[in-house]
Amino acid sequence: MSSTTSDPAPDAPPGQPPRVRQTWVDQARWVAITLVVIGHVVGLLRGRSDLARAISDFVYTFHIAGLVLLAGWGARRQRASGEGLTKIFWQLLVPYVVFQLLAFAANRVFEGAHPSWSFTSQTFGLWFLVALAAWRLLGPWFHGLRWPVLPALALALLAGLSPRIGDHLSLSRIAFFLPVFVAGPWVVDRVSHWRTLPAARAAGGLLLAGWGLWVAGHQPTFDRTIFFGRDSYDALGQGGLHGVLARLAALALTTVLAVCLLVLVPGRPGAPTRVGRWAAEAGRHTMYPYLLHLPLLTVLAWSGLLGRPAPTIATLVGVLAAVAFCVVTVLPPVRFVAGPFVEPRTWAQRWLRPRARRP
Repeated sequence: MSSTTSDPAPDAPPGQPPRVRQTWVDQARWVAITLVVIGHVVGLLRGRSDLARAISDFVYTFHIAGLVLLAGWGARRQRASGEGLTKIFWQLLVPYVVFQLLAFAANRVFEGAHPSWSFTSQTFGLWFLVALAAWRLLGPWFHGLRWPVLPALALALLAGLSPRIGDHLSLSRIAFFLPVFVAGPWVVDRVSHWRTLPAARAAGGLLLAGWGLWVAGHQPTFDRTIFFGRDSYDALGQGGLHGVLARLAALALTTVLAVCLLVLVPGRPGAPTRVGRWAAEAGRHTMYPYLLHLPLLTVLAWSGLLGRPAPTIATLVGVLAAVAFCVVTVLPPVRFVAGPFVEPRTWAQRWLRPRARRP
């Protein structure tokens, strides 16, 4: 997830032409965040619509892993430095505090919930900002190891043994998705090659479609909880060995499905088409649909708008509305209005930077 331009491809060796910017990464970011919003919107209808439940369950099994892989690739050059800490503070922690306060206000006005004023346990959806801050802090240390994914995976598996981690500072989810984040640079670089292979695209499509049919065929008993990464083995009713094997399988499956999604995202190097250029630009501002849809979900649930049409129609309307929302919220006018909340540092520098005096 990124609200700024993504990193270009590494420079080519001397004597070779420079590599083309991997614009498909930006395009994939927008697709992934759109799936997040779709999953959250149709999730409001899980109790009324089998279609909504199937879509929600299907999306939740891989959309987080897709975002984490892309976030890991985007942070591949992150260093343990003061500059890195400053970016984490302004890009993640300040927006987190702002939207946590907005969530408190929305919940109070529309649901009558008294604010907890707690910033160690996140309101709905905001856990990802805290987790992303932690992954960016931890990433440089793991990448300094020879086999960085192995210790990250060990930590993810051991975390499930503790029933006390839970949602406090999103520690459980931080540990669960840490190996996915650490593997991000390696995986995404290979996806860049696999996307050029028709056989790989076909295999990705078949796997993702097959999984979707499997999830739909196991409704309403399909349990997606393990893919959240927030529950201990004990909370899931699993013993130690059973829990380790189940979590290992869930991590493998969610990563494979996320790779299938990234392989299937359309787009060519340099985004030569008009739609491709738009999607690439949209992918550089995914913080806007991500953060702005969270308080609106509270308003949408309170309004009951999705509860009025027939369940299937409401689900289809919800999907279309989510896509439209992700289109609108990356447009310049929306970014201009919401920028001080979503990108506080950028806007503070823009408005507070002293203008050069004319001679």
